[in-house]
Amino acid sequence: MQIDNLISLNLETENLSEILNNLDDNLSILDEECNIIWANKAYYNRLGKKYDEILGKKCYSLWHHLTSPCHDCPCVKSFKTGNTEIAEKVTPEGRHFILVGIPLKTNDGRKLVFEIGREITEKKLSREKVVEILQIKAFNNLLGDFCHHLNNIFTGIYGFAQILGKYIQGEKSENYLGKLINSIERGIQFLKNIEKLKPVSNTNKVFDLNYLIISMKNTLYDIVSQKNIKLNISTSNLKSLIRGDPFQLRELIFELVKNAKDSILDSGTIDIKIEKIDSKVVLIVKDSGIGMNEKILKRCLDPFFTTYPRKFGLGLTISKSIAERMNGSLKIESHPNSGTIIKVYFPEAILPQEQDT
Repeated sequence: MQIDNLISLNLETENLSEILNNLDDNLSILDEECNIIWANKAYYNRLGKKYDEILGKKCYSLWHHLTSPCHDCPCVKSFKTGNTEIAEKVTPEGRHFILVGIPLKTNDGRKLVFEIGREITEKKLSREKVVEILQIKAFNNLLGDFCHHLNNIFTGIYGFAQILGKYIQGEKSENYLGKLINSIERGIQFLKNIEKLKPVSNTNKVFDLNYLIISMKNTLYDIVSQKNIKLNISTSNLKSLIRGDPFQLRELIFELVKNAKDSILDSGTIDIKIEKIDSKVVLIVKDSGIGMNEKILKRCLDPFFTTYPRKFGLGLTISKSIAERMNGSLKIESHPNSGTIIKVYFPEAILPQEQDT
């Protein structure tokens, strides 16, 4: 048999280790308690951790922030059935994996499972699909903001028109005022109807910002690839849990990186960093671009304000809106010819005892 030929080669441990560490799939060996007793380089790199930081940890705690094995886990099934089991799983950050659990037999009678994990996030969320969805979401977010502001304006006019009615005399004037009030009421109702057409995201997960950034690395490098820009990504050694919609946060990060890229004329750097400050998880995007003077800095969050030709001026507006929906805040520091630093503060989330995957 072919497998016998392979075993008969008596490969050295160093050779086998080198082979497994150069495979792009996540490879790990788990015991019956789902503790990680070995993993290859791809496995711990996708977690943004070192080998010693994952050894002996529960796989469901690292990947899914759970306190017990996730539902329909192929490895748990493999322990029970003694067969190879396959399942597709999605992490709270929206990372898609095909997982294969293969039962192992050891000479000392221990039960182990060899797990193979192939990340298919980028295939699931093809770039074209991502752009399409982001554009729809951006429009919906902007529509909601404009409806809110216009509703405030209409409400103010409506209130003053009602007061004005107490002082107007004469049938003709009262008739005009009645038509004005009626038009305002129809305008307010029209805005309410538009708001109903906007799909509402009910996604409200606890997820690790570190893992989300790691899963976006290839796409972020792609964004800056057309320019001579060095992109540096630094995640936190600490668990950085936040609550909200991971897909919308992807949108926010895309917008900030694209905005940073546009501010760099020839060559430069963009640094993405995650920090924990007190009870906040902070996403920092720093660029070495042209920066902004005080006048531009005051207006850069206004819808449709832009200093770049052929741009819509919505990137920072959308980013601020997403941050606020997640109970966060966005702050900008910038000076001419000194680049820009954008910090997005999110409340640190408390890990629930159990969370659906």
